[in-house]
Amino acid sequence: MKIAALLDPILRLLLRWKKRRKRAEGVLLVSSRGPAEMVFLSAVLPRFMRLAKLDESVTLLCRADAAGMSFLFPRTLKLRKVDFRRLDEVEYRWSTFTDLFSQHYRLIVSLDYVREHDQDEALIITADPAETAGMVPPPFKRNFHQRLEESEKVFDLLFDSGPVRQDKIVRWSRFADEVLDDRQPPVLALLEDSQLPNAEALLSPTIVLLPFSGVKQRMLPAETWRQLADLVPANWQVLVAGHKNDFDKNPDYMALLTQPNVRMETSGFEKLASILLGSKLVIGVDTAGLHLAVLLGAPTLCLASAAYVGAGVPYDERVIPDNVQFVYIPMECQGCLGRCKFPLEDGMYKCVNAIDTDQVLAFVRDSVARGVF
Repeated sequence: MKIAALLDPILRLLLRWKKRRKRAEGVLLVSSRGPAEMVFLSAVLPRFMRLAKLDESVTLLCRADAAGMSFLFPRTLKLRKVDFRRLDEVEYRWSTFTDLFSQHYRLIVSLDYVREHDQDEALIITADPAETAGMVPPPFKRNFHQRLEESEKVFDLLFDSGPVRQDKIVRWSRFADEVLDDRQPPVLALLEDSQLPNAEALLSPTIVLLPFSGVKQRMLPAETWRQLADLVPANWQVLVAGHKNDFDKNPDYMALLTQPNVRMETSGFEKLASILLGSKLVIGVDTAGLHLAVLLGAPTLCLASAAYVGAGVPYDERVIPDNVQFVYIPMECQGCLGRCKFPLEDGMYKCVNAIDTDQVLAFVRDSVARGVF
């Protein structure tokens, strides 16, 4: 436990003397996860918005980088950004927690399956809302029973959302069923029309490649992407999308840009979303941009590891839309959640290296010939 967290009891004692709104009001949704999680969450947020009573507002507390996906959220949802890394700093922790306490929320709901007691749970305790709701933490955490006891002290409603290996949208849908007391089928991994940005008016048919991952072992060789780009007609456009740092860290992928109809796309997620909406086909690895394409309804091909089979990729059959296909190699060890026990093969996970790229190339060749996905 950090020093800042050790001082929480003193802060809570001091807050007893601080004035705040007498009547508890409003709903705060809390998520400490990153941009990829926000993409999936955006599909379910309209359901959680229904937790508000008449004339109440709903606020999402999230990381600053995750707030970059806010263009997908319901228009009436408010945002509150917190730098969770800085919660270990006494001054920042106290100012953040004091501000949340002053809001006096009626209901705080943690949307995180995996939480940190000294961060997001401590934040909820100190905010001291009238009601709280969260999910039972995963059993693979060390000292699970201690974690469970800590969560039981934080939440009035603690919902068992099911097994660790489970589709995110299915988990959130089940949680929404519980907190709303309204059972509905899980929502599709597609955004409502009201959440879609405007599509980019592209000057030529466009294919978007998303080759980069924060986990390099999930990435296919640059040569595979060059072969894919070679299949695209000269009068079409190929955009290789990623953060500028992705190209800096992977200089061998710069060779893709030597072709006259291929260019780099390093705009933020909002601009990328508009491009994806206007594209003919999106091909990528398991990453935030790829899932963004799926939920926007763009024709999408995902080249995935087997690490998250049963836990998100491919999506659960109850939520998977028609605009996406997943390519992965089933293995006995699938669903390892990234804890691969095998030696890397050419710098890749065994299941990634096993992907039949010839089959992928044939699929793309046929798609380009038809002009559609």
